[in-house]
Amino acid sequence: MNSWSKAEFSRERGAALIIVLAFVVLLTGVSVAYLSRTTSDRQVAHGSFNQTKADQLVASAMDNIIGDLRKEIANGSTAITQADGTTVYTPTAAANMIPQRSGNAAGAPNLIRRSVRADSLSGSPGMPSRASAVNSTADVSANGRFVTPARWNTHYLVPKQNTGTDDSIPIDAFANATPDWVFITSDPTNTDAGRRVITGPDPLVIGRYAYAIYDESGLLDMNVAGYPTGTTATQSGRKGSVAFADLTALGNYPIPNASSPYQVDRLVGWRNYATTHPTNLFPAANFAANFQTDPTRAAAYFTSIINNTSGFLSTSTTTWDVNNNGRDLRTDQSFVQRQELIGFRKSTQFSSNALQYLSTFSREANSPSFSPSTPAGSTIDYAALATTSTAVNPNFLLRRWTNVPGGYTRFDGTTPVVGEPLVKTRFPLSRLAWITYKGPSALRTLPPQSPALLPTNTDYDMWALQWIYGIPASYLQFGTATNIKTCFGLTFGGAANNPSFPWIYTNPNGAGITPATRIMRLDEVAAAGREPDFFELLQAGILSGSLGQNTGGGVTGGNVFPDVHMSNTTHHILSIGAAIIDQADPDSIPTRIQFNPGGTVWTAYGVENLPYIAQVYPIAGTSPNTSTQWAT
Repeated sequence: MNSWSKAEFSRERGAALIIVLAFVVLLTGVSVAYLSRTTSDRQVAHGSFNQTKADQLVASAMDNIIGDLRKEIANGSTAITQADGTTVYTPTAAANMIPQRSGNAAGAPNLIRRSVRADSLSGSPGMPSRASAVNSTADVSANGRFVTPARWNTHYLVPKQNTGTDDSIPIDAFANATPDWVFITSDPTNTDAGRRVITGPDPLVIGRYAYAIYDESGLLDMNVAGYPTGTTATQSGRKGSVAFADLTALGNYPIPNASSPYQVDRLVGWRNYATTHPTNLFPAANFAANFQTDPTRAAAYFTSIINNTSGFLSTSTTTWDVNNNGRDLRTDQSFVQRQELIGFRKSTQFSSNALQYLSTFSREANSPSFSPSTPAGSTIDYAALATTSTAVNPNFLLRRWTNVPGGYTRFDGTTPVVGEPLVKTRFPLSRLAWITYKGPSALRTLPPQSPALLPTNTDYDMWALQWIYGIPASYLQFGTATNIKTCFGLTFGGAANNPSFPWIYTNPNGAGITPATRIMRLDEVAAAGREPDFFELLQAGILSGSLGQNTGGGVTGGNVFPDVHMSNTTHHILSIGAAIIDQADPDSIPTRIQFNPGGTVWTAYGVENLPYIAQVYPIAGTSPNTSTQWAT
């Protein structure tokens, strides 16, 4: 019995030992797993922390660079604070209208500035980069890191060294002068946003950055530029929009569109997909092949361009049900960033050298910023007068909305806000088509394309506007009497379709067909609570001393034919405006515009492309026909 108890006890002790050992093994495994996970998490956390620090440094660097550009604007301008608290910066010299260049490489026109040691900029007005004599390429870091010239040019904005390949290695002028490093320190006494020029190791340095700034404003925006096969010379010859830029004439590296693959057609087909309905699949060589045989595709593209009202700031809302099943709806599309454009080029294989001329966003400001300068020899200081409250030729940015009547909207449907620029967008010259010799275009007959009308037909001008110059009937129908009065201040003097009546300048606030006595200044327009009309903009933009005979100074002078009409600036402005209208219309009948300067109605005439008597010279001697009269 005793032996059996001992054996049983031994077995129990053995089982307990096994359980303990198993538990120890399990605990060890859990501990190892925990330590392994902790180590891994620590590495991830450390990496995330370092990435956050790098992101903060990048954000700070960007703030520094943009801040320097803003400081340059302020240094080179006269600051004028508006009533609403905004500040208008007027350049003190023409050279200050664009960023100053520094550290440029010869042969790289897009490069404005790079971080460079011993920067030539001194703060008058451009701010120096504060870079040290450590190059991002030539001076390799202790850990072996450096930035190659090819990496600096992954955007292809610098011309390539080898034009026969697709690599991004830049020309030697840039490769040998890549940006220098700007070092950031943790010195709390530093007043340059932490930036310090170092000459040796500095324990306070916490990071570095280098940069290059490029100007894309003169490059072609590939979200807009380029038109398809089938576009007529009349349509593309308008050149009023970047959409009609000829990509086949792009410097030394044109984008071909004369044989397969039709590269420009493929671009337009991809970008304006829903608008143009291309056949086949991208990026096949025959993608958009229907453009070469179907002229309606180019017509659809042209119509979409001239009807665009967003300034191409967004893609068209047009959709295309590709398979007519109500499900496969496609839209137009755009390049969101430059790398997408580069990827598109790789798919289509047009020359990578062309990328130096192309961008994905280079919109110019549509808001006029004109401010007159004083011509040499002028007795009128236009530049000084431009900032006064009643200037005829003002700084446009200083003319702001001061009175917005309740419920008032601009012609484009937007509601102005007190303090906004009075002239927020440029005047669309396409509206000139609304003014015809027989009244508003909306009240005119719009002839069909066939049969073609002869120039002697009284409706030839409306036929030509549609079928030669490509202006849609829908746009001509916008030329109502109300819209013309709002945009031009003109009212037709009688029944529509009667060419015997003139146009009358009443200004947009005028009643009926009562002629205005003069053209209002922009400050008066702002007080009236409306947008300026075409002639008010002309008056604001043409130097007052160059108008009329009795200008009271300026650069005009010499003998002028003694016609009282030529001493009236309003008559001169209306004549210029009428001539602009006549150059835009397809008829041969001069535009007549009446106004009333002081009790008597005067008429200003435009100039058509017709022969005119420029001068009459008296000839000494008697007339061969009548001996008692002078010959002329």
